[in-house]
Amino acid sequence: MLSGIEIAAPLTLAAGSDPLAHVVSHKFFGWGPFYFTNHMMMTLVAALLLLASAFAYKRKIERATAKGDIVTGRMAQLFETLLEFIREEVARPNLGQLTDKYVPYLWSVFLFILFANVLGLIPSGPVAAIIAYSLGWDTHYGWSYLGGTATGTIALTIPLAITAFVAINWIGYKEQGKHYFEHFNPGPAFMAPLLIPLEVMGLFIKSAVLAMRLFGTMMAGHLVIAVFISLIVGATAFSAMLGGFVGVGFTLIGFAIMALELFIALLQAFIFTFLTTLFIAQGAVGEHKHDAHDEDHDHSDSTDWLEHKPMHEREAAPA
Repeated sequence: MLSGIEIAAPLTLAAGSDPLAHVVSHKFFGWGPFYFTNHMMMTLVAALLLLASAFAYKRKIERATAKGDIVTGRMAQLFETLLEFIREEVARPNLGQLTDKYVPYLWSVFLFILFANVLGLIPSGPVAAIIAYSLGWDTHYGWSYLGGTATGTIALTIPLAITAFVAINWIGYKEQGKHYFEHFNPGPAFMAPLLIPLEVMGLFIKSAVLAMRLFGTMMAGHLVIAVFISLIVGATAFSAMLGGFVGVGFTLIGFAIMALELFIALLQAFIFTFLTTLFIAQGAVGEHKHDAHDEDHDHSDSTDWLEHKPMHEREAAPA
């Protein structure tokens, strides 16, 4: 009959002694200062899966559109729904006529983050650790750290934020030219020495918030699950029966947390894309365009401006 420690051995291998070990990067192989981590591997897997899925479903959607038919297949319909939502509900209300020009970038950001987040929910590490233990493979290789959430490391969220920073400024300058720099000093000229540094600092802060929000949220959820697994391991090592009771309770809680994690995976991809869209719109859709539009219309002899007023203000306005 197996003892509690023997039962807990593969679980201990999967859980590790430190829950934090499951949310940090681990070296898989490398040469000197250059090495390949589990998060780098998951980044590559997410990118390859995204490219393969994009090419596969793109042809399917285009064929259906050319024939005037609806898109068939659940995954193709899911892709179409997500892309349509990002374009019509996120990009178009903010970018207006620039939507179709820059929505491919927003689609790429959204889908890549979504793929990386969802792949991180697959318990490939614990499964690989248990298989390795049962087959008698070398358990010091680090099978329990196989996989992981690529967006749960700042090594990926910072490059994503840098990409957003470049897009925000490049698109803003491309669309407005020299007028793009006018929003760095929205106040009077004598306030420029104070406002310009604050506005420039704000650009960096916006990008930093994008990186830290995604990194912190994705890391926290997996850390909670790792703590639960560690508690099960500890209870099982003390007593197989106690471990069974604790395991059943925490397994039910774990399913609820995993369902929440799936929602968060989608939500964080949406938030990153939505905020990036807002920051791009702030620079690319400048106030000077609205000002120029207003100057072309003399409201003194016309009541057309009432159309843009709330109903209660229209009724109170003179005829």
